[in-house]
Order: sequence, then C-alpha cells, then structure tokens
Amino acid sequence: MISEKFRRQLRQEARLWKAEGLVNDELYQQLADRYQFNSLETAASNRFVMILMVGGGILLGLGVITFVAANWQQWPRYMRVLLLLSVLIGFNTGGFYLWQHPTSESKQRLGQGLLMAGALSLGANIALLAQMFHIGGSPYGLYVVWGLGVLIMAYSLKLRSLSVLAIILLGLGYFQGINIALSARDLSAIDILLQYMPIASAILFIPLAYWCQSRVVFIMALLAIAIPLLVIMGRLISFQPISGIEVVISLILIPTWLWSYRDSQWPYVHGQPFQAIAHRLAILYLGFLCFLFSFFQVWKNLDFWTYRSNPENPNVMLINILAFVVISLWQWFQIIKPHGSQRYWGVDAYTTAISALIIITGIVTFWHISIAEIPTTATLIFNVQMFLLGAFHRSLRTLKRQSECFLVRYGAISPPNYQPNV
Repeated sequence: MISEKFRRQLRQEARLWKAEGLVNDELYQQLADRYQFNSLETAASNRFVMILMVGGGILLGLGVITFVAANWQQWPRYMRVLLLLSVLIGFNTGGFYLWQHPTSESKQRLGQGLLMAGALSLGANIALLAQMFHIGGSPYGLYVVWGLGVLIMAYSLKLRSLSVLAIILLGLGYFQGINIALSARDLSAIDILLQYMPIASAILFIPLAYWCQSRVVFIMALLAIAIPLLVIMGRLISFQPISGIEVVISLILIPTWLWSYRDSQWPYVHGQPFQAIAHRLAILYLGFLCFLFSFFQVWKNLDFWTYRSNPENPNVMLINILAFVVISLWQWFQIIKPHGSQRYWGVDAYTTAISALIIITGIVTFWHISIAEIPTTATLIFNVQMFLLGAFHRSLRTLKRQSECFLVRYGAISPPNYQPNV
C-alpha cells in the first residue's frame, strides 16, 4: 500500500515537473488519477476530524466514568446492572454495525474501535457484577474468563485486534495464577486450563491466526506456547538434581518444534503463510541459546538451580512436555518421509544444517552434565555455532536452493509435485 507521505512528495514533484515542462498536462493528469492527488486534502481533513472525535470521546468517557463513580453506591442494584449491560451491548452493537456496513474507511475503523471498547467493557462487567452479587474469585480468574470471552468475539468477528487482546489477557491470567494452579489441591476449571496452558494455547490460538490471516496473531500464539513451556521445564528441573536428558529436552524442545512446524499439517491451508515465521523464531531462539552458552562462566556454574524436596504436580508438567515431544517427532517424521515422486527419505540442506546445530547443542550439554565437565570445549563449540548461525544464514538458504535444483536435475524429485520444506 502506497503511503500518504509518498503521494504528497510525488504530487509536489509532479507539479514541479509540469512547471518545468518535463511532463505535459495529460501525463500529469494520469499521475493525479493513479495516485489520487485530489483525495490528499480530504484525507487530511478526515484525519483531523477523527482526532477531534477521539479526543472528545475520551473526554466524554472520562466525564461519564467520573459521574458514575460518584453516584455508584447510591444507585439501586438493578440500575447498575442495567447500566453495565447497556454499555456492553451499546458498544458492541454500534461497533458491529459500523464495521459490517461502513460508508467509509474511517467509519470502519471507528467500528473496530467500538468493538475493542466493547471487549474492554466486558472485563468491567465481569468484575463489577461479581462484586455486586458477592461472587468470589481470584484476579487471575478474572483475566482468564475475560480473555476467553474476548477470544469468542475474536473467532466470531475475525478481528486481529480482538485476537491480540485475548492472548494478552490470557497471558496476564497465566502469569498471575500459574504458581497457585500448580500447587492447588482443589482444582477449578481455570486452574486446569493454566496447568495445561501450552496445549491449550496451541488449540486456541494457532487456528485463530489462520482464521484471521494475521502474522501478528501467529507470532503471539507461538510465544503463548513457548513461554509457558519454558516456565514448566524450568520448574520441573528445579525440583530435583539436574539430569542430562531433562536439561537437553528443556533446551532443544522449542527450536525442534518450531523448525519442524509446517502449515501443511493443518487442513484447508494452502501455501506457506506462517511457516517461515516459526523458522525465524527457531533461529532467534538458537541464536540466543548460543550467545548464552558462549560464556565460560555459564558452564562453570551450570548447577545454579535451587532444588526443592517435593515437586508440585510433576505429572502435569510431564504431560505438557511429552505432548510437544510427540508433536515434534511427528512433525519431523512428516518432513523426512518421501513426498510425491520423491524416491528417498531425507531433508534439504538448510534443515540438515539447523538440525545439526540442535543435535550438537544437545550432545554437548548432555556430555557436560552426565559424563564429564567440558566448560572450555563447550564454550568454544557454542562460540563457533553462534558464528556459523550468523555468518552462514544466507549461505544455507542458497545451499538449500542449489540442492533442490540438483535433485530435480537428476530425477530424485519432480518439480510439479514437490514442495520445498522451507
């Protein structure tokens, strides 16, 4: 999409060309029609009006909030309930109408803003109604229920803004309540959801990203899976003496899962809209891991965890980890098995190189923890890995394309039926 700044600069230059005789009137008019020079002033005027409307709306909203807060306790309960529901229904109804039947782009944006305000008012309704009817609950429970409500709205309307808000709300609820959920004896539905947050995030958020066709939502969905996984693996390791296998799985599970992610594993998804994003996040994770372990002191003080005597629900943590181990193994099986007219099992050069980095990371870590301490050698290896990952990233892509051309030339794969893994 061409920016308004470029159009303004082009209009200024076109007028200068016309005055100097470099272009005639007909060519200038063609440029004006193509880049819509006449709508620039209208757009600026509409933007100024929109700023005034937003500012006025904020001031009006602050006035209403102040008035309601001053008289809240004096009003009867039915009047307060009616007011809350009216605000919720009013925002969502008005926003849906303007968003669904816009007469201009500005009204469509206003409709999306009202829908966002309706999603925010949903949390206020839940909190105030629970307070009025003396329904007990925890703050993290409020965020989780609020986030699930916004998530339903996001699926219904296919709006990126609501999807992002839902993930943020559920993330806030997770970080506030995960410690309580893992140690609770009487589990509620919210506690169970928080305990299995990595699995729940994969089920709830990844289809939402495809439904909304939003890269931002997909990135946040991957983060909503990876961060709880890191939290769970870190807590599990801290409950017992360090085991080489557990540490290796904790280090390489996320990049292994991210790099083996394929859009083709989802039905009705054509092309590769988000697969490259998962690969970039895997490379960023590997780069950070190599940077972290490229320092000698990290290997000298690798046993910095504080052990606890009794694990808090270790079976729950193991189920989350094993679920993604199984998913990763299945995804890698889908990568290496023959596709179409492919005659052999194998992967491309780019995937082979990343796999080698992941395997070397696991072997070096396991050797240092379980067999013999090699802080100097491990530091050297991770420094070399960090250099290779940064210096040969583009070269690996070129090598991948060359290997595919080689396989096509000698008949190992067929161009019409073969789709590259990356």
